[in-house]
Amino acid sequence: MNSQDLENRLKAQVDFPSPSKVATDIIALARDPEIEMAKVAQAVGRDPAMTAKILRIANSAFYAQRRPSQNLRQALVIIGLNAALTLALSFSLVNSMRVLRAAGIDYPRFWRRCLLAATAARAFSESAKVGQAEDIFLAGLLQDMGVLALDRACRDFYSKLPQPATHADWITYEVQQLGKDHAGYTAMLLKSWNLPERIWQAVEHSHTPQVLSASTEEGKYARCLALGSDLAEAVLRADRTSAVGTLAQRAHSLLGMSHELFNEVVTRILKLIPETEELYETSIMQAEDAENLLAEARELLAVRNLHALQEVSALQATTSVLLTRTEEAEDSGRRDAMTGALNRAWLDRMLDREFTQAVVFGRDLSVAHVDIDRFRQINDKFGTQIGDLVLKNCAQVLQACVRGSDLVARFSGEEFMIVLPGADREIAKQVAQRMLGALANCDHGETANGAKITASIGVATYTPKQRFPSTLALLEAADHALYAAKLCGRNRYECYEDLTSTGRNSATAR
Repeated sequence: MNSQDLENRLKAQVDFPSPSKVATDIIALARDPEIEMAKVAQAVGRDPAMTAKILRIANSAFYAQRRPSQNLRQALVIIGLNAALTLALSFSLVNSMRVLRAAGIDYPRFWRRCLLAATAARAFSESAKVGQAEDIFLAGLLQDMGVLALDRACRDFYSKLPQPATHADWITYEVQQLGKDHAGYTAMLLKSWNLPERIWQAVEHSHTPQVLSASTEEGKYARCLALGSDLAEAVLRADRTSAVGTLAQRAHSLLGMSHELFNEVVTRILKLIPETEELYETSIMQAEDAENLLAEARELLAVRNLHALQEVSALQATTSVLLTRTEEAEDSGRRDAMTGALNRAWLDRMLDREFTQAVVFGRDLSVAHVDIDRFRQINDKFGTQIGDLVLKNCAQVLQACVRGSDLVARFSGEEFMIVLPGADREIAKQVAQRMLGALANCDHGETANGAKITASIGVATYTPKQRFPSTLALLEAADHALYAAKLCGRNRYECYEDLTSTGRNSATAR
């Protein structure tokens, strides 16, 4: 069978794992720069199992949200289109792969290797700050699909190989029989599935990453994939000690990674594995194997770098002190000295960044303008010192009502601005209501003589359908809604979009 005939046969395989209709639809949607998240949610929602898994991962340690996602759209906002694509493809392929029967390879070992390689590649990419973690994970998961394709297209193709065959055994055998290894066939399949070029090109060169420039995105992707594959082999083989040492040298050669950093990556991989096992409902590593792998990596580090570690330890101690001081100085420069909230200058900078990302990536962005009601009366009755304490308490209460990714800044005087990236209008309204309740129930101590503090809040939301030309226009909309809240009696919130849809207007109410 010539090469072209084999490729045609691979593409025509009907019992080979391929993306489900839902996954295929999501791939097509993700390639549309104007796509709306609602359409993605609609496509994913057709597969209940996939919906449940996406909700689970959005609320998992991978994203560490302070408040759990309550529905699919919120989960997709958190994880983004890249992660949705990764999950849709991987869960789809996993389900179809599990029904296959081995014709010449050890399928349980193959599947463990896929998940290990993908998890390891993700950890290497995060450490080296290469591309998107979801892209690398997906490429790592799919990089050996060519082995399955050959096994299905040519029955008993791998039957002459002693089991369990290693990755190197596959490559040697494939080159002998076909003239090239499975990386090329995998890339062909991924390209036919319309996956992004950066993914299938990296897979195509994952066995020979040195042929690509280390300065290109594809070259870095290929290097992370190669290291992920090598680490999976190191874990699965019986003689792991020598393999770990070789892998550490290869990580240094491909990514310039020190032994210390390599040790950190191994630790990161072992932390990611339990989450991966839970998501894919399978076992990847036994606890004892994980402990042994980490011990071997640490032993390698100690043997090779004993003297260097002593010098590094002293250097790290000095560096840590300097970094701490630098971070403290930087943080101090971002904070309002009295309330501890972000200051106006840092708010302007961060809001411009979030607004730009919302425009470029078609994301929602909400802001809430909070004004403490009748604050001048607090100052007049109790004095400015007590007023300052009340403002500080209010800042802390507002901070406790939002996510870690949200921003709470002092806008001016007794006004605060809350920036909520990725939050649509309904989520922003929920946050505003929560802030109103928390402020009303806050105890400001005996110094304020039991004074009850309320606030008026104006909410405005940028969406791909409800656009604003600039951050200033978005802030003005929130300010417009704030005045409406005051006009309607204070201790409430108003939403700019609701005002414009009903034709209500506001007047100055301070």
